[in-house]
Amino acid sequence: MQTNYKIPKRKQPIWKIFSAIVSPFLKAKTIINLNSEPLPEKCILVSNHANKKGPLTLELSLPLFHTRWAAYQMLGNYKDRFLYLRDVLYIKKNKSKKFPATIKALFEAIFAPMIYKGIKAIPSYPGARMRTTIEYSIKCLDENIAVSVYPENSNTGYHDQLVELYAGFVMMSELYYKHSNLDIPIYPVYIGKIKGKKALIIGKPMKVGKLKEQGLDRKEIAEKFRLAINNLYFEYIRPKK
Repeated sequence: MQTNYKIPKRKQPIWKIFSAIVSPFLKAKTIINLNSEPLPEKCILVSNHANKKGPLTLELSLPLFHTRWAAYQMLGNYKDRFLYLRDVLYIKKNKSKKFPATIKALFEAIFAPMIYKGIKAIPSYPGARMRTTIEYSIKCLDENIAVSVYPENSNTGYHDQLVELYAGFVMMSELYYKHSNLDIPIYPVYIGKIKGKKALIIGKPMKVGKLKEQGLDRKEIAEKFRLAINNLYFEYIRPKK
């Protein structure tokens, strides 16, 4: 297992100042937990991204110390961060024009390191390097630090209803079981708005080991979580007609 990833510290003075400033705007006003017990420290949270602000809302609202997967480019140098923000987040996913996307990316790329350190980001790598992301996640889980993942396919932008989930979080659960012999719970989460105010919905957990016993493969398990997250949207977020 690689050792150059540092376990996030629970005391983050600079982050506390930043979070105090943005909490009035991004912290969920409503939290609905469908579980009778508090979330355990050793768990995985699978959530919609809710555009770029979802992870911040979860960080500010969830009373559970956790880290999260994040685009590896945002943990790189300034050029990497700028190009990802401009070309991928704003132009590709949010359909912004190049000029306003450039202006926003120029400034946000400066402050991103502080924010991403504050939300205790784990670099999420594509392809074969995904193993590195999972290795870092296992280190956190071993220290009883929950891991949140935002695996929706956002190639066509962010949608209220998720169209597909990538199965990296399923692999993480499988490998953690091999590492620790623990089939840890995975909670579906939806971040949205209820009556115009930020809301966080936490569904009932499922375990990959039990789903595999039913004969489901990684893709089918990811689909089961997609449906569970979308059900939270239909039940609590989407305005009733």
